[in-house]
This record gives sequence, structure tokens and C-alpha cells, in this order.
Amino acid sequence: MSDAINLWLTGNDETSLQTLAQDAVNGDTSAQLVLGQVDRDTLPGGFSDYLLSMTRAERAELLRAKNPDGTTDNWLLVMSDPDLAALGEALFWYKANLDPIDSALNLQMQSETAMAEFMLWHTINIGHFDLVQSMPSEDYGLSDAGFLVWLRGYFSDPNKAISISKFLADDHPQKVAGLLALKRLERVLSLSANFSVDVNEFVTVMLGKGKQLPPTSDLITLNSNLSEVARVDPRMAVVDRMCGACPESDVDYQCMIQTFEIIGGYETLMSVRSPAETAISTETYITSDRAVTALQDVVRGRAPSNPDLIRSSCLAGIIAGAF
Repeated sequence: MSDAINLWLTGNDETSLQTLAQDAVNGDTSAQLVLGQVDRDTLPGGFSDYLLSMTRAERAELLRAKNPDGTTDNWLLVMSDPDLAALGEALFWYKANLDPIDSALNLQMQSETAMAEFMLWHTINIGHFDLVQSMPSEDYGLSDAGFLVWLRGYFSDPNKAISISKFLADDHPQKVAGLLALKRLERVLSLSANFSVDVNEFVTVMLGKGKQLPPTSDLITLNSNLSEVARVDPRMAVVDRMCGACPESDVDYQCMIQTFEIIGGYETLMSVRSPAETAISTETYITSDRAVTALQDVVRGRAPSNPDLIRSSCLAGIIAGAF
């Protein structure tokens, strides 16, 4: 099981998924959790050349549990261990549930912290503040989500202004998510004057709107700031690692900026998580080769068809598969 997961984390889908499929049939619940999430989520687990080359039937045969009547079920709904049934249900239904707070609570109760935090963060960022306000008091630790801890620290600080130097000096791993939530609350709380020009440019990139940066922007400094934030933010580090793979001759200051444009901003990174934290920790997944490969696949899949629209020579090489 451990060898199969390590193979999967380094991008060997054919061998690892076949091994995991056999383990799942034999009742290994960790294999069932991984396969259930690979089948459930296009990103990060299901997006691979190996899986994309399969027919729907072949994919179902590999990733799902077979029933006597020939139909298949996602492994999350037929866990071998009945004690894990609630976890499987929570993992399977979080996207389909029309009540995101309810889903977040269910996931948090099952120690699926990363996805629970993402759902709460996403709820704030689409403006559903009323849903957040209705969060029950028995929130099973959801109010201690990393970005909320950062927000509480911001509001408890007598100095509400955020300069880029102050932001870079902050070592909180959820500071980007916290900053974006704060920016979403900007009008509601009349915080417009609290963001410096540099911070606003940073936020512009995080929202995937880098092409809207003013021509006066210092891209060299902005790129340096992005890499500095990647030192404490593991999701940002995935982008930094991807762009860092380019040869020195192709390194430029637009790779990270335009990557966020193409993938749709930091929110996509927030949703990149481990297939199931009980089988593979988020930290292990985010620092693995697969996280970078998954990001490359998303960039290639969403890249503009006209190569002239790619401002970064480094990113153009990544999209073309040159490195």
C-alpha cells in the first residue's frame, strides 16, 4: 500500500492505480479512500494522461467498486470498514451538497480539515456572509480555520494598515487566504484605505487578474514577493516550484503572475488537496511531485489556444511540455 501511494505521488498512475485497485478489492480502506477521491475529483486526482486515455467503462473498472449486477459504485460509498462510512459520505457529498456550511461541518468532524476550510473560505468569497453567520456554535473546530485565525489576528492588531513589508514578515501559512477574505470584506467593513498599492497589486495577481496590473508595476519586485510568500504558503510553493523548473535562460517575471491568470486565481490552489487526509496527508500531497504535475495539467488544459497570448517564455515552455 505504501509503495503504491509513493508511486502515485511521483506520477506513476498506471502501476500505482492498478495496485491500489487490487488493494481496494481486498478490503484495504486506505486504497478505497484514495481511489474514491481520484474518481470523485477531476482535480487533483483524476486529471492524468493515463486516466484521460481510458473509456468511461475502463475508468469505472479501475477506480470503482463492482456490484453483482455489473454496475459500479464510488468506493467512498461502500467502505469496507463500516466505522468509516460517515467519512466516505462526507468526502463524496461535499461538492453536491447545497448547504456548504453543513458540508464543511461534516468534513471537519471527520478531520478533513483542508477541504472544510476551503468550503468556508469559498463561502465568504462568493459573498454568502449570511451562511457563515448562521454557522452553529457546535462547529467542531471550524471557527479555528487557518485563514480565520489570520483574520482574528488582523482585527486584534491596533495597526489595521497592511503594507507589503508587514505582509511578507508574517509567517502565518494561511495569510494569503486570510488576505483574500479580508479583501472580499473590504467594502462591507470600509477597509479600502487599509491596503497599500503593493498589497493591492499582490491581491490582483492572486485573483488571477495579472493582466490588469498597471504598466507602472514593478514586476521584478512583485515576482520576488510571490516567491517570498511561497516560503511559508505550501500552495504558493507549488507554483514557485513549477516555474522554478524552467532553465535559467527562460526564467522571467511573468510565469507565476500568468499562471494565476490561467488557472483562475488562488482559489484553484485552495482546492488542490490530498485525496483523503486519512490516507495521504495534505502536507505530503502538496510537497509531492504530483501536486506540481497536477498544476501543470491544469495550466495546459486552460491555456489560451493562441500562444501569442502567453507573455511568459517560461510558461510557454511548460505548456508546450518542453520542461
